[in-house]
Amino acid sequence: MNDQNAKYTVLNPDHDSPVVISLPHSGTWLPDSMKQALLPTAVLANTDWFLPELYRFLPAAGFTTLINHVNRYVADPNRAVTYNPHHDYRSATIYQRNTFDHSLYAKPLTTLQMQQRVHMFYWPYRHQLTKLLYQKKSRFGHAYLIDLHSFAQYPYYPGVKPKAIVLGNDHDKTSNKAFRQALTNRLIDQGWTVENNFLFRGGDITRYYGHQQGITAIQIELRYDQYIAHRAFGEEVLTRYQPDIFGQAQRRLAFLIDFLNRLD
Repeated sequence: MNDQNAKYTVLNPDHDSPVVISLPHSGTWLPDSMKQALLPTAVLANTDWFLPELYRFLPAAGFTTLINHVNRYVADPNRAVTYNPHHDYRSATIYQRNTFDHSLYAKPLTTLQMQQRVHMFYWPYRHQLTKLLYQKKSRFGHAYLIDLHSFAQYPYYPGVKPKAIVLGNDHDKTSNKAFRQALTNRLIDQGWTVENNFLFRGGDITRYYGHQQGITAIQIELRYDQYIAHRAFGEEVLTRYQPDIFGQAQRRLAFLIDFLNRLD
């Protein structure tokens, strides 16, 4: 895979459902130019590890699914576009430091370098997502965007024990309260603990599209220790998951097929 061809995969684009599944942070691919520029000490932590495998039952059931192959550290499609070098990962499109606030590069990226990355690796995903959602709106009169993510802990709240799942809909602005509550209740029925809009209210994808007429959007954040391994996670790159824990999480999430099939 070269710099020009690393983008995304679209599965089931013409599925007879108004639902689009988005996985923007699960990619691990890096362009060679970035590999060469990274510090030897750089750790690209807090990727949404293994989510395409975890949620593979959704495209298998026919749902339209967009999977990003590019690492979020190349260009983050879940952020608004900014070239401010002082922004951290919470608002930066191109991170200069990782999510543990450690430097990634010996010298800061130039604005031109960041613009090139946004052009090559940010806009392709966003344009494809826009296309899929508008196709659904045109066909069904409404579209549902389910943005799938995972996390290790609540950043900046080390003393707060995180719930297993956080639903974000910008405090009922990108979907109505009834939709959020219905999903919350189904998750609780499966034994998950659920937080709503704390600490994650939905990233730029959820908020940008969910604030548009005719699109309902919600972000689902699943804690690492619920599907990868029952342990704490730090500044690390993950290469494997514990199969029994992974399989159990997958079975407990499978209700999403029925839940999403009931949307119209």
